[in-house]
Amino acid sequence: MTCFDGLVAEPALWLVINVSVVAALALAWMVKFQKFQGKFYYAITFIAMIWTLTMIGLEVASSTFSCQLQWATLAWLGNGLVPVAWCFFVLAYIDNKTPFDKRLVGAVLFVVPMAIFLFAATNQWHHLVYADATQIPSGEQYVDYVHGPGFYGIIATLYGFVAVALIRLFKAFGRANRSAWPLLLTLVLITTTPLTANAAYVMLGFTVFGVDPTAFMFTFGILTFTWMLVTNKTMDMAFVGKSVLFDTMSEPVVLVDRHRKITLMNTAAKDTGLHRNAVSILNDIIARIEAWHQNEDAVHLTLNQRVFEPRIRTIESPLDPAGAALGWSITFVDITDRIATNAALEKALIRADEANSAKDDFISVVSHELRTPLTSLKGGLTLALSGRIGDVSDPIRSLLSIAHRNGDRLSRLVDNILLAQKIDINALELDIKEVDLGDLLEESFAENRMFASERGVQLSSALDTPSVIMGDAFAIRQIIDNLVSNAIKFSDKGGLVEGLISTSGGKVRLSIENTGQGIPAGMESKVFGRFEQVGNSGQASTQGSGLGLHISKKLAKQMEGDIYYESQPGVGTVFYVEFPLAEHQTTEPTQLAC
Repeated sequence: MTCFDGLVAEPALWLVINVSVVAALALAWMVKFQKFQGKFYYAITFIAMIWTLTMIGLEVASSTFSCQLQWATLAWLGNGLVPVAWCFFVLAYIDNKTPFDKRLVGAVLFVVPMAIFLFAATNQWHHLVYADATQIPSGEQYVDYVHGPGFYGIIATLYGFVAVALIRLFKAFGRANRSAWPLLLTLVLITTTPLTANAAYVMLGFTVFGVDPTAFMFTFGILTFTWMLVTNKTMDMAFVGKSVLFDTMSEPVVLVDRHRKITLMNTAAKDTGLHRNAVSILNDIIARIEAWHQNEDAVHLTLNQRVFEPRIRTIESPLDPAGAALGWSITFVDITDRIATNAALEKALIRADEANSAKDDFISVVSHELRTPLTSLKGGLTLALSGRIGDVSDPIRSLLSIAHRNGDRLSRLVDNILLAQKIDINALELDIKEVDLGDLLEESFAENRMFASERGVQLSSALDTPSVIMGDAFAIRQIIDNLVSNAIKFSDKGGLVEGLISTSGGKVRLSIENTGQGIPAGMESKVFGRFEQVGNSGQASTQGSGLGLHISKKLAKQMEGDIYYESQPGVGTVFYVEFPLAEHQTTEPTQLAC
């Protein structure tokens, strides 16, 4: 016959069963839905408490000495674990972190309760927990436990963990906000009530249903605290976070209920003086709150020399979102700096437009004023060099030739400045029609051949594919001339400038490749910049306006094309010009007839 066979359906057993079921349900709910620091230790405390209650219930329902002693011995597993686990929960919960190494805590949670249980389970050999006099008195129903020195050693050990928890709780009162004191006081009561009940049992023999009342008292306390976890928001991260966020927002926020009364305002709202000016300012806002809420135009308010824009949001009723609103949230966004910045930007834009306009006017006037005297100057120089007005000595002819070349350079510079200006203001009109890119390349090579010969550079072209595009012939020729002249200019003596035309994906690509020092990496902005040139100490004279490639790229883009390059320092550079092929052309390469 086992101890289960001899159980009696005592009311105390049913009470214990019901309380244990409630505790188990509370544990399951807490594990699934609650989030707080020390949750694991709290769950362990719950499990140990349920175990202890169950053993006490079985002890009360047993009628024999051996069975009652057996259940009392098994209860030590829970009796030893509850104070230890509760201690670690309090430390973790109050400090919001695990105070010790998890492996050390796990070892303590296992070793201490198991050592206590084994010590109690071997009582028949040492009688240190329950003395020999332990028995069921005549005429009584429950065992009268006579405690030995080992029992008091166990109690002292467990009281040590309780003392640590209490010390930490009392220290927490000194640093916690007053709003958290009720929670701390509850934890103190939960910790001390079972301690008081146990002391009454040990010293005065106080019992409940003939057994130690500690487990019952702790069960009541821990269930109460579980209910507080559900209802109290002191340690609820979401609630505390919202509260802190609301009160620490830099923007003033006011909550208004459906009766147009202010229910809450944050610290920023009070700092701006809204609480002192509620009658004069907020009443006007509240009176027109619905009209302002529906008005898309910004409404500005001035408070303490700061300008605010009230932003109103309706707070719907959770029970009837489509019905009457609970109230409104009014956030006052400080736009003082934004208004000042916008005003400063507007003034800066006006000044920039005026400066840009003045610059354009200046360039236009200067360029046009230069054209007339330049034309006369170049004409006179040309006439003098032609010999029609008389013979010119060689020294004078040399000087006149230099002046003529510089006049040409100055004329090209003026033309380029005017062209760049037209492109920038979208005033350049192009004559778009079919143009053969290969013909334009050959023409450019023919005109630059003498310049290439003077520099000791050879020109070569490979034109074996259709290259009819839609564009302005003059503009495209200007692009090609810029690329070819630059390639010659920056080639080493004895170098080669090669032109190649290829097609792919509905586009025709013209490549102008030279051999020279190349362009350093990261110089794209300088290469295509306005009045920019890439310095190259290894080259001879590279005079220029710094506008050629800038104008070329702008012209290419205006004709739906693009210019880019690849370069290897010390090897050379390839410039690519891409344009869409004319619609009637194929992209398949063709071979020239032999």
